[in-house]
Amino acid sequence: MVATETFKPLVLAQAKARKVEARLIVVKHPVGGLNAEELRERIEAATKGLTEATSK
Repeated sequence: MVATETFKPLVLAQAKARKVEARLIVVKHPVGGLNAEELRERIEAATKGLTEATSK
């Protein structure tokens, strides 16, 4: 799951309540309303997180 840092505590709490391990990629908040460069930064951060998570 990809979530912004603002929603990380909520995602972790929901995962714990459902007794599942949160597989989470966290990016800077917000994602909506960004210009192209800001959105590109979020996409690059998410891509890096996904690459690291899948290379383990």
